[in-house]
Amino acid sequence: MKNMLAIMATMLTVFVGIAHAQETFLPSNILMMDENYAHHVILVEKATHQLHIFENDKTYPKLIKTYNIATGKFKGDKSVNGDHKTPEGIYTLQEFLSQDELKRRHGDYAKIYGAGAFPMDYPNFVDNREKNGGGGIWLHSTDDDNRIAKGLDSKGCVVVQNADLKEIGKYIELKHTPIIVVQDIFHLNKKTWERNRTDIHDAVMKWAKAWQQKDFDNYIAGYDQDRFWDKSHGAYAGYKVYKKAVFARPDKPIINFDFISIMANEKYAVVHLRQSYKSSIINDTGKKTLYLMKNSNYDWKIVGELFDKNEGQNLAFSPQNRYFKE
Repeated sequence: MKNMLAIMATMLTVFVGIAHAQETFLPSNILMMDENYAHHVILVEKATHQLHIFENDKTYPKLIKTYNIATGKFKGDKSVNGDHKTPEGIYTLQEFLSQDELKRRHGDYAKIYGAGAFPMDYPNFVDNREKNGGGGIWLHSTDDDNRIAKGLDSKGCVVVQNADLKEIGKYIELKHTPIIVVQDIFHLNKKTWERNRTDIHDAVMKWAKAWQQKDFDNYIAGYDQDRFWDKSHGAYAGYKVYKKAVFARPDKPIINFDFISIMANEKYAVVHLRQSYKSSIINDTGKKTLYLMKNSNYDWKIVGELFDKNEGQNLAFSPQNRYFKE
């Protein structure tokens, strides 16, 4: 009898182990990808000094390659200029600086940047609201590959070997490739991951639908009353007055959204989508960026938004060498 119970217990342990091994786990930071604004996403983990590239697999993240990196000389999240810490947040790669351009700007000092550099949009909206200082945070290579083995060896940038940057560059589309920097990557089982994704997606779609239907109450309810800030109209109260006047106009704008991507960390989420707005006054199509945070009831609310009408085009992207001379 004891032998039978032992056998049954062993079989149960094996079964549970197999079931666990078959369960899908996904990175908590990449919740939705799309073919326009997040066809590839770069996820940097400072604790392990690794950079991971994910590609869009039917809106799900699929890991395709991992590289070793160096980050800031000191641990922790960046907060002031000159602290030599790598910021933790959700950013986008904005431009490419070639060796020639770096040398033109920095002279002989430019050799430390190796083959080239991709500046990030640090500080972003959240960094500015939290008054995090500094700037000039780049993804770049180096003239001394031994720096990568040290791990903590930059002034705050993410540094890779020359050959690796040339390879990573194949997956980068300027202003369309997110780079997420975290201390630790956490993976969630698919059910929990999808619930997090749905929570943010539904909050954004409720806001979008209210805007399309000129439902002011539900539209303005999508914003955080305490933390929202607009560069033109200030805090929530001023923005509410402005938007109420806009909604009161007799025109009936046609507003459409597509190409939605969702990135998140422990503090906030960033949603990119293409917005098309047509009315008798305005005719704009571009990239909308929403910054969201959870309120005290764990509901996602918009704390900031940006619009770039020059980034609305959807051009098919395929990995290839765009930045480096052969």
